[in-house]
Amino acid sequence: MTEVSIERLTKTFGGARAVDGISIRIADGEFISLLGPSGCGKTTTLKMIAGFEEASEGAIRFDGKDVVNVPAEKRDIGMVFQNYALFPHMTVVQNLAFGLEMRKIAKPEMLSRIAEVLDMVQLGGYSDRYPNQLSGGQQQRVALARALVIEPKILLLDEPLANLDAKLREEMRVFIRDLQRRVGITTVYVTHDQAEAMTMSDRVVVMFGGRIAQIGAPSDIYERPENLEVAQFVGQVNLVKGTILGGTITGAAGPGKSRVASVFGEVAVDSRTDHAPGAAVTLSLRPEAIELKTASQGGAQGKVTARYYSGSIIDYRIALDSGETLHVQTFPNIRIAEGDRVSVHAPADGFWLLGAAK
Repeated sequence: MTEVSIERLTKTFGGARAVDGISIRIADGEFISLLGPSGCGKTTTLKMIAGFEEASEGAIRFDGKDVVNVPAEKRDIGMVFQNYALFPHMTVVQNLAFGLEMRKIAKPEMLSRIAEVLDMVQLGGYSDRYPNQLSGGQQQRVALARALVIEPKILLLDEPLANLDAKLREEMRVFIRDLQRRVGITTVYVTHDQAEAMTMSDRVVVMFGGRIAQIGAPSDIYERPENLEVAQFVGQVNLVKGTILGGTITGAAGPGKSRVASVFGEVAVDSRTDHAPGAAVTLSLRPEAIELKTASQGGAQGKVTARYYSGSIIDYRIALDSGETLHVQTFPNIRIAEGDRVSVHAPADGFWLLGAAK
């Protein structure tokens, strides 16, 4: 397949920088997601990789060859759009044949490729149907098949699950990821949905304001965010105030961990930066890392102010006696009601030091 290298890529619109000098190296066969809020530059980046948008500055290399000045039709990419962009007057087979006919592929090979890719996306019996005779998930698979049948070097997907209902989105996440692994194609996926990015990607590129905030494995993005903005965007998070204590804890806690005083007592916390003793800092603590117990069992004390049942988990809001409010998630077997007094416990490895308090 293909390695993609993006170097200092920039796109300006009327003086405003939609993409501001980003650099990413995507390995052969890797699945990368560009994740961020609307207007962060992720779709513009994808369009520049595809050749649908002209780069203002920087380089885009496919296997070392700069393709910035290569037209889209000669970049050998497969593209799946949010609205699928299927031809409504063509059958499934005709939709898939269109790109092959444009490439002047001989009919025997064309039919062989189409049959193979339809089996791959589990639509072998749907070849003569029109798009309006297919469900949303089936249309999505036809769009994937059409992108793959031309045997592109790179697969690009622009929020392809946005129009599906929640259950079908979950099914399609698994389907697309499994298909990508079987085919082994280098893939760039654009989404604003954190769950999609986390469950599907080898690495996630978090973007804000046209710049990259963090690149890493999903576990790194979630458990070790590089800044407050990433921590708050990816999943739910509690921000806990803390104060750096002198020295570090060694031994069981591990060397080089900062000693931090917090409402949970003294904790040993990993971080990517050093802070002087007495510095006010912010710790991140994910809701599922917290354990609730009866008020008589030590820990930080508080009261349940809200309880939301959602099937697999229960969401709580806990007002601590210290004045802070925590978001806590537990399994439904935990029987705690609104108004109950509780003690709140968190393991040391549940904290992450984000940086100086703001």
